[in-house]
Amino acid sequence: MTSAFLLINCLIGFQNHIVSELKRLSEFVDIYKVDSTYDIIAKINVNSEEELQEITISKIRKIQGIKSTLTLVIVKHSSKTNSIENG
Repeated sequence: MTSAFLLINCLIGFQNHIVSELKRLSEFVDIYKVDSTYDIIAKINVNSEEELQEITISKIRKIQGIKSTLTLVIVKHSSKTNSIENG
């Protein structure tokens, strides 16, 4: 399993449209609207980094209103209750 955070910079007026489109994709588990350099942060779970690349190219980049993206692949996970785990 490969997990990543996708940081999305939207064109003005497209934030709600992009969130709606991301909700249609089953790979996304969390989507946040934020006030920052980026407008949306979304967490995605896929089977491999190759699948992540394919979804980014074939689905995400085709959504109208996306100005740019930055993908942060999670290599280790840590929570308050668990020890550090891989992706």
